[in-house]
Amino acid sequence: MARSKQGYALALALAAAVVVADQLTKWLVRAAGDSLPFKLVAGLQIDLTYNSGISFSRFAGQGSIVVVLVAVVAAGVAVALVFSPPRYRAALGVILGGAIGNLIDRLRFDGAVVDFIGFYGWPRFNIADAAIVVGTIFLGLQVVLGSRE
Repeated sequence: MARSKQGYALALALAAAVVVADQLTKWLVRAAGDSLPFKLVAGLQIDLTYNSGISFSRFAGQGSIVVVLVAVVAAGVAVALVFSPPRYRAALGVILGGAIGNLIDRLRFDGAVVDFIGFYGWPRFNIADAAIVVGTIFLGLQVVLGSRE
């Protein structure tokens, strides 16, 4: 059975946009240096931290194990994107962009990612993390709504 080529360009464009936005915002925050933390509105602030773990700092300090795990997950998302039905590709592109953005950090910063968005005591996160969450929500909605078609 031939795979449809529909949606690949959008998925790759979304992945690239997430990587660029993620890396640009991290560069800006790192360049801000001494002017941080910066309060935007009540409960929301920009503050630079480095997280060597994954989700909520689990496995912090595990170094190359975390880097390899993140690389394997990113590769798995890329494979899923290639073999998925067209309706899942945009969400997978957003997730892939987030995974690549954080993988770039892990390779640059000794296994850590740059986190900087603080919201009401929630652990710090970044654009890549947000993209992974939003992409996963959209993918879940596609799966649920797609099963009704």
